[in-house]
Amino acid sequence: MVCRCENTNYNKFISGLFGECVSGTTGVVSFIFGWISICCWIVSFLPQIRMTFLMKRSEALSASFILCLVMGDLFNLISCFLLNQLFTQQILSIIFVSFDAVFIFQHFYFLRPANQKESLSTKFRLSESIAYAFIVTLIINNVLWGGFHNQFGLQLQESAYSVCKTPEALSSKSAQYIIGNVMAYGSLPMYLASRPGQIIKNFKRKTAVGLSLGMFCTTATANIAQLISLFSMSQEKSYLIQKIPYILGCCLPAICDMIIVGQWCKYSKNDNRSKKLQETQMEEKNLAPQHSELTIETVDMTTVSSMK
Repeated sequence: MVCRCENTNYNKFISGLFGECVSGTTGVVSFIFGWISICCWIVSFLPQIRMTFLMKRSEALSASFILCLVMGDLFNLISCFLLNQLFTQQILSIIFVSFDAVFIFQHFYFLRPANQKESLSTKFRLSESIAYAFIVTLIINNVLWGGFHNQFGLQLQESAYSVCKTPEALSSKSAQYIIGNVMAYGSLPMYLASRPGQIIKNFKRKTAVGLSLGMFCTTATANIAQLISLFSMSQEKSYLIQKIPYILGCCLPAICDMIIVGQWCKYSKNDNRSKKLQETQMEEKNLAPQHSELTIETVDMTTVSSMK
């Protein structure tokens, strides 16, 4: 919803598109990286969901990873509504829980042998790539058009728009505030506990088959962008101390994500070697009978020649 801010130095593009008051270079930088993080989180689980669907197998993901992720997202969902967070944060929390439901369904559905059909290729087809490019282009075009259009309207008739609303502050002694903060802080250890289980499972499996590199690269990017957003907002000691749980909630998962990416790169090389070795062995087996037939035909021809 288009709205104006009380201060005069606010960014009209951001206010006109998102209805938020952001001013100053640091505020804009923090806002941009915050939205980069949000966009990464929105698409982060799609690569793994796609791969699991195409391969018809779900044993690559750790059960503890999915469980901790679900618990963390549920705590985050409850805290967003109890603490009257921004509308965008509430929508994102719903999206995360929806993806979790898909994860759970796929995990248990494809664990059953009856549903493990012949896997399809996970390579991107041209038609699929074109569809993704069209969707991204359409979204970016609408965002830019809406932002510049509303910005132009604010510049012409700023007084015609209402003042941007901010979420109502809750009393620090109210049960809603206390429970909301408990849920918010409770989600952090859940997110932290999700990665070690996946790292251990990757180490035991010694393979990257069924594990999406795109998911962990995107989640690492989302955490790093969120970290930059936090530090861009303010470098004051009091602010940073207050944000320590959120800083740790970005740093530690990002480090674990990079470890998982390293595991994927290492084990995928071994998988490629094993695949090439199997293909070579299959080719040798296929050529062996043909060689025998040629030998028999040669012997028969030699015998006939000698008889003549």
